[in-house]
Amino acid sequence: MTKRVVERTVQFGSRGSLIGIVTEPAQGFDQGRPAIVILNTGTMHRVGHHRMYVSMSRRLAQSGHTVLRFDFSGIGDSAKHASGRSLLKSNLADIETALSLLQSKFRVCRVILIGLCSGADHSILYAHSDPRVIGTVLIDPYIPATVQYFVHYISRRLLQFRRWKRFSFRRSKIVRLLAARIAQALRAHVEPQHLSFEQSDVQASLGSAYKSAVDAGLRLLVVCTGRHDAPRQTYREQFLKAYRTVSFGDLLQLEFFADADHTFSSAREREKLNDLVEQWCSSTAFDPRSPVVGDAMLQISAA
Repeated sequence: MTKRVVERTVQFGSRGSLIGIVTEPAQGFDQGRPAIVILNTGTMHRVGHHRMYVSMSRRLAQSGHTVLRFDFSGIGDSAKHASGRSLLKSNLADIETALSLLQSKFRVCRVILIGLCSGADHSILYAHSDPRVIGTVLIDPYIPATVQYFVHYISRRLLQFRRWKRFSFRRSKIVRLLAARIAQALRAHVEPQHLSFEQSDVQASLGSAYKSAVDAGLRLLVVCTGRHDAPRQTYREQFLKAYRTVSFGDLLQLEFFADADHTFSSAREREKLNDLVEQWCSSTAFDPRSPVVGDAMLQISAA
């Protein structure tokens, strides 16, 4: 228990195999606010990098939200999935199980999904298929590279004068990083971290997921970082240019944390992120979900 919030462990799913922490306002759940589910990043357990999900959960609970952060099957305290499902399909099924727990035990019918990196990718792949999801917070989701991305990336590296002291064509870290990024962009089967798709065109597959989310009326908060060696985004508009075929309109709020690294190692940047997420979750006017159009789920498989 912490000041103004109550925390408790929950065990749910088939044979109680999934473990999570529910953080609630001490004064009780505000039925006017959506519940929030925070998803794992890769193999990182529910605490998150630098305990970022703990502080985020408590901040959101203090503003009236019920928050569930849990471990996917096979991560942290959760047991491995007993079925023969692929890793990705198992994770998507776990999200559905988590939402069903909130609905049955806490009478929640509106949920926001939050995820960083692969957690963001899981969020957008799942969100449009479940009418209980009314919004997503996507932190550093997979974003295909654009021409301007490479212009920004190369320019920034060249301005770092100290790297020239170690420069050699074959050994320079600059060259190795640039070569790896360019090769990745040119490969047709390039994939988001921890995820893979049956389709060969990943950009088109993710574009379809975003289009389905927009068609369903989901609100999206996309947060990208820029302070690390290989950022997914180097300028604010890259997300829009990468998915230019999707008409986000006013459903999208796009933010760029130029001074934050991928895991938000800076306490100052984590606090800024918590401020943003709390404000967005508490003040956004979420519309009722539209019926899902087309396939409920993209054809996906585990990496």
